[in-house]
Amino acid sequence: YYGTHYSNGGVVLFFLMRMQPFASMMIQLQAGKWDKPDRLFHSLEECFSGAMVNSADVKELVPEFFFLPDFLINSQRFDYGIRQDGHRVDNVVLPDWCNNNPHEFVAIHRQALESEFVSQHLHEWIDLIWGDKQI
Repeated sequence: YYGTHYSNGGVVLFFLMRMQPFASMMIQLQAGKWDKPDRLFHSLEECFSGAMVNSADVKELVPEFFFLPDFLINSQRFDYGIRQDGHRVDNVVLPDWCNNNPHEFVAIHRQALESEFVSQHLHEWIDLIWGDKQI
């Protein structure tokens, strides 16, 4: 059971905060400043881990994960601040399997989405979200 909607405007801004107009919208949502650095989208591994251990951390991937590497790059050099662990929030930290390359990351995601396996099992996800497999 999802205690919240799995996709909402806040999630979209969370993932797309490195691009305009989403950066401005995120600042507006946070009363004129960036959110705390520890709560910003910083690392794919950290984001995935959070969703796996916290049932209230529900984030659906935005379409940009499959076609637009720009959302992972801080090309406008926004100052998001420094996290409590001492790391500066900048470009998204990507998994080792993509060599920290946003273009490779998006290409691999797109290949997976367009794979035969996903085509054969997509109906299971639809049933889980909207159909008879909802909890």
